[in-house]
Amino acid sequence: MIDVFAVAKLLVDHATENHGADVDIVGCHGSRVRGDARDDSDLDIFYIPADGADPPIARAFLLDGILFDFWPIRRDAMEGFATGRVRGWAFAPALIHQTEVLHARSDEQAARFAGLKQRVLDLQTLEARPEMIRRALETFPNVAAHVANVRLAASDGDMTDARYAGWKVVQTTWECLALANQVFFGRGLGKSLGQTNAFKDKPDRLDQFIVTITTSPDLAEVLGACEDLANGTRQTLRQIQGSVPPTTTVVEQFRQVYPEMRDLVGKLVAACERGDSVAASAEAWLLQSDVTMMLDQTEEGAGHGDFNRYGELGAAYRAQGFPDLMSSASGNLEELAEQARLFDSNLRRFLATQSVSLGEFQTIEELRAVM
Repeated sequence: MIDVFAVAKLLVDHATENHGADVDIVGCHGSRVRGDARDDSDLDIFYIPADGADPPIARAFLLDGILFDFWPIRRDAMEGFATGRVRGWAFAPALIHQTEVLHARSDEQAARFAGLKQRVLDLQTLEARPEMIRRALETFPNVAAHVANVRLAASDGDMTDARYAGWKVVQTTWECLALANQVFFGRGLGKSLGQTNAFKDKPDRLDQFIVTITTSPDLAEVLGACEDLANGTRQTLRQIQGSVPPTTTVVEQFRQVYPEMRDLVGKLVAACERGDSVAASAEAWLLQSDVTMMLDQTEEGAGHGDFNRYGELGAAYRAQGFPDLMSSASGNLEELAEQARLFDSNLRRFLATQSVSLGEFQTIEELRAVM
């Protein structure tokens, strides 16, 4: 039986003896490091080239039927693996976390790699929880897009298409839950799906949905499971979202905002006066959406416009008595223009009660006095 680590030493020695100045780190990860390798398991070994270097040492080969893949990973990619910004949080950080360093060009390079390992751990702390929840919310729209593709495949009667999109639903759902729960997995997707107990927060019947999506021969069952999994994941994320405290105040959020809001009000009124209903609707949407999001962020720390429905964000907007411009855009434009003026009046009143400057000046002298 081949001693895979003897082969690894050969690769390391060749790299360092011939291109030592161009190789910062050589590391090994995967089943051989974890200790759960089969006799025929491959050896996952990589190197980090020095900045600007491209040593010709990458190679993939079979030796006695075992795959050896010695491949380069650039520093910026390694940083992306550590944060999960490259290849996703659910699995990429394991490459950093599990790596056994076989060679470091210097103590400085060893410390830089240790810093990457610490970054992985930092993202699992309580302090990082708001950031990770926001990332889960950012990812969820991908789940919805893949469910839409399953729906199209089912309507066409195409099981292959549905299975492909169904696996995408599972994959992106897994990523959302991994982010929200701040956990990652040391093995690939197929081998990790049985570890749903790693998720403290998760949809009911998660295991059942995954089995149906990936194995059922019935298109309607696959589609139904995808929709149920997406809905359950969204409900889970919505509950987690509410646990994030606000990180800003009204004063911070609305500082120097009123002049831009006043300009939008003017554009909305102008669109109404010229009878341009589509432009008026667009300005109403922008105006109401912007103020709604700003108000929501003073009460909930993880509001996200691409995840949330408007009704989930609009409580603070409604509580301040602002008019519903978007629903008014379906009616008489004269009435919408009047609602826009009411919006402006309410915004001025609200900002005054919060001691937020409107940024209005009547003369150059007034402006000069505050500069």
